Amino acid sequence: MSNKQSQYNQAIDNLTYLVLNYPKPVQELLAESNVFFQGKPSKEQLINEVVELLKDGDSAFAKALESLIQKFSSQENDQFWGAIAKGAVGVLGGLFKKKKRRSSSSNAAATQAAQARAAAQAAAAKRDMEMRMQRMREEQERRRREAEERRRREEERRREEAKQKAEAAKKKTNMMLMIGGGVVVLGIGAVVLMKSGRPAMPYAPPMQIPK
Repeated sequence: MSNKQSQYNQAIDNLTYLVLNYPKPVQELLAESNVFFQGKPSKEQLINEVVELLKDGDSAFAKALESLIQKFSSQENDQFWGAIAKGAVGVLGGLFKKKKRRSSSSNAAATQAAQARAAAQAAAAKRDMEMRMQRMREEQERRRREAEERRRREEERRREEAKQKAEAAKKKTNMMLMIGGGVVVLGIGAVVLMKSGRPAMPYAPPMQIPK
């Protein structure tokens, strides 16, 4: 894979992840370039406008976009973030711009052909980003389900441990009660045995009153 293709893939991945997870800052950045939306834009609308500005060769926008990626990627550890190389985002716009320059001519047909190629390249970039976004969504959903399953299992484990501790405490209490009850019974039995083991008092006939 060529270095340019690698940068292109890296830029696609980072831009897609940025739009997917941080749409509000992207929308605010687009507003600084006079791109506004009616209501809340979809992720696909954001992708479309980002690519269009890059296609138009807006270098200030490309630099601001790179800064935005660096800002959020430094705050989050995620497999989807790639180390953004300086100028990597500009590669997208550069591809469109270079193709347009090579094909520029006073000939109207050549100019139209250049514009068509640039539009086709931009459309391909949009498709790449949308496909990548779908894969990221699926992966994030898979990880969300796995995390939820781990939480569920951990909660079950904690409940089971609490149940076992409660049962152990109950058994201990019952045993202590049984032992205490046994001691009382033994004590009563010992008293009874002691009493029953005493010799009987000698019988004394009643005293006769002399007449």
